[in-house]
Amino acid sequence: MKKIRLKSHKKIKVSTKISTVFLFLFIATYLFINFCGKKVLPVIMRQALVDSKKMALLMIKNSLNDDVLDILDGSMYEIVQNKNGEIQTIDFNPKIVNKFLTKTTSVVNENLKKIEKGNINDISFIDTSKYDLKKLKNGVISEIPMGIITNNPLLSNLGPKVPVKLNLIGNVVSNIKTNIRNYGINNALIEVFVVVEVTEEVIIPFQTKQIKIVNEIPVAMKIINGSIPEYYSNGRLSESSNILSIPIEND
Repeated sequence: MKKIRLKSHKKIKVSTKISTVFLFLFIATYLFINFCGKKVLPVIMRQALVDSKKMALLMIKNSLNDDVLDILDGSMYEIVQNKNGEIQTIDFNPKIVNKFLTKTTSVVNENLKKIEKGNINDISFIDTSKYDLKKLKNGVISEIPMGIITNNPLLSNLGPKVPVKLNLIGNVVSNIKTNIRNYGINNALIEVFVVVEVTEEVIIPFQTKQIKIVNEIPVAMKIINGSIPEYYSNGRLSESSNILSIPIEND
């Protein structure tokens, strides 16, 4: 009687096992990155935009130091009056304004570049209670914990932290804006603002996004006295107004 021999299964080669493991890791990595791109990164980026805007506004506001504001003085305005002392036109002194805008643009650009490169030793207005100086010296303006995606206050500070960096794109643009309104009977209040516009690139791992930040800062205020009117009725005429040349009939 012949013996029946069962065929033994061939042993799986080591190279096949390694290939299978690498394939599994590749698929898992791809799925994880895809999940992060759709679910995690948008949440992280929203917070990164908030932190970046806060830092940029801080830089712009504090860049207008005394050295910059001292450029604006009484010679900023050019007031033209007629022979009776009445104001005809109010213009800005172009020399003073251009000097002020040039200085503002230069200082804002310089401070933002320092933050980008981590050169913060001579930036005195950084609040050390809110920012980590060691991280700022590495160009990292903030770190966002992954737990923020849970939208749970108890878990928002947990998990690995994502670094956020800023990159200045293009040039800083500054301009002057004025607001003129009535002040009392015969006066005008002139408010002067400097408008600074900055375009930044917010950088987090695997994603970047550009944002435009516009900040409007009041820098000067002046009251212009006009001639005293002979009659004033707060913009309204009444039956008793003696400036009327014709009678008003009652309905």
